[in-house]
Amino acid sequence: MTEPEHAPEIGPEAQVAALTAVALRALCAAISQRKMYPPEHPIASRALTSLALYLERILALTEEWRLALVGEKLMAGGRPVDERTESLAPFVESLKARAVETIAFKRGLDVAELRRFLSLMILDAKWFAGTSLQDMMGKEGIRSIEAGRLVLADPAEADRNRALHDETGPELTEAYDNALTFIEEAVGALQEGRRISMEDAESFVHLVVSQMQQDRSPFLILTTLKAHHAYTFTHIINVCLLTVVQIEAMGGDASALREFGLASMMHDIGKSLLPKEILSKPGKLTPEEFALIQRHPQDGVHILRETPGVPDLALLVAFEHHMRYNHSGYPRPRHPRPLHPCSLMTNLADTYDAMRSKRAYQEEFPPEKVAALISDRAGTDYHPRLAQAFLQIMGAYPPGTRVRLDTGEEGVVVRSNPANPYRPVLRMLRDSTGGLIKRLEIVDLMDKERVGGRFSRNVLCSIRPQGAAKPAAPPA
Repeated sequence: MTEPEHAPEIGPEAQVAALTAVALRALCAAISQRKMYPPEHPIASRALTSLALYLERILALTEEWRLALVGEKLMAGGRPVDERTESLAPFVESLKARAVETIAFKRGLDVAELRRFLSLMILDAKWFAGTSLQDMMGKEGIRSIEAGRLVLADPAEADRNRALHDETGPELTEAYDNALTFIEEAVGALQEGRRISMEDAESFVHLVVSQMQQDRSPFLILTTLKAHHAYTFTHIINVCLLTVVQIEAMGGDASALREFGLASMMHDIGKSLLPKEILSKPGKLTPEEFALIQRHPQDGVHILRETPGVPDLALLVAFEHHMRYNHSGYPRPRHPRPLHPCSLMTNLADTYDAMRSKRAYQEEFPPEKVAALISDRAGTDYHPRLAQAFLQIMGAYPPGTRVRLDTGEEGVVVRSNPANPYRPVLRMLRDSTGGLIKRLEIVDLMDKERVGGRFSRNVLCSIRPQGAAKPAAPPA
């Protein structure tokens, strides 16, 4: 008797696409029912519950579910929606009336936010005169839904992303994504009371160590490329990479790189016990909430003690990574002693990645501003020599950063220059007239003019990455 063939596994994108049509119908139905009935009415309540369930299933597969209105066509996840036009017409018209071109439902969305969103969607359009749906959602405390106008993708930004993917290569990108999956599953396991396995973490760190000593720039580029994805998980991997970069640059051997990599990868594991509403809170934390945040180093130690295969250094780094060089951080030790170098390096990596990443309560900082802050706090928050070494590695404009030059040109950093952090090596994107450069052109900003001996080009500033089809910033 032959074994039955297994059906091919359906990937997350295909699952989201399959759920999109029914979720859209549930969204339209929920708005329609809310127009006719108050929120506590059983019919309106059932429609809301149905919509919440479909969105929960979608957001378990992807960080956000984005709808965009392009002309008369509704798009979901960048794909045209295959749904009868007449069934979507009321929803499309409501978007137009509110000057909304895109709506994104984000992971963490709860039923209460969804209920308030539906209440705004049934308001007469005159209520939106002089304001925006995004502003009104903000006043209602709706943080997991974004609405606004489309910002068209910058062709140079698309070229930047292609150039950076060329620099990193598919193997490293796949390894990074696998590490993200491990972290996400590990956090889920801990929240369900299960133990985690270190096997996947060790596999990722082994790959990093084997290739880091050949060329560290692709790893630095990866941390830049991924800084705009789901912060909770990318931050953990980025801190690991930025810590390994430091010990590698200081001449650490493969054993030290592996040990520091595993320890830094586990540094924030205590946060898996924190409520997600605190981690993603857009406003200022209350003293009670901040006290909970300050517990995560101790919680991390307790978790790692119960995890087989975790090196002792990981427990130490989990406990020390927020103490700071001058012991002004937390937890406050009764008898201050010098912190482990891995804890100090992890703290630098943690600060750097946190400040250059967009989070619920903070916009990203330009890399040159982050570098200036670390330099200013060297000797207090950060070990002075380690801070100086870190800035030499990263430069003011680390690999992956898009920059504007005083010549009017634009480029993306592919290599930092240890001799001068303000003069990296660039891959050019735009010429001085603003035209796209299609040929491969590499420029070293240390190059000088033959006559006069001045530098040929200088960086004016970094350029914040712009994603395609993102909502425009709400008016001030």
